[in-house]
Amino acid sequence: MNRCIILVTFFLIFISCTQEIARVDMVNQTQVSIQLRGEKNKQIDLYVDCDMEYTQPPVMVMDFEFYKGKNQLLKGGLDPLVASPKTNEIKTKLNGVTHWKFYGKLEGNFIPPSDTIFTIYPTLIKNNHPDLVINKFELVLVE
Repeated sequence: MNRCIILVTFFLIFISCTQEIARVDMVNQTQVSIQLRGEKNKQIDLYVDCDMEYTQPPVMVMDFEFYKGKNQLLKGGLDPLVASPKTNEIKTKLNGVTHWKFYGKLEGNFIPPSDTIFTIYPTLIKNNHPDLVINKFELVLVE
């Protein structure tokens, strides 16, 4: 019992130490740039907050470009549907339509190489199946 209380307390302290620093709507904004002041070696985690409906599983990639001034620091893509862990996940299927809602951490993160302002250019790349409805898809940056 005491061990359980200690683990729960540790988890709550860990969660309370994280802070959301940016949230961007990736559905209604086509050209997105996020400017942030980064601290050297202070990790920034990438999350997605997603709510969608589909008849065929979608294919998606979150593409990222990280810049310091005009110098590209990092470029890459991640599959947002394999975000882990997922919290508040609800996945239901009714009449052939899947409704999937979750908040999840993407595989990658960004660790600024110096104290500076950097720019992130995220792009959501997805198949355009006519039955894919994205109610919400937000990129969330947390430090």
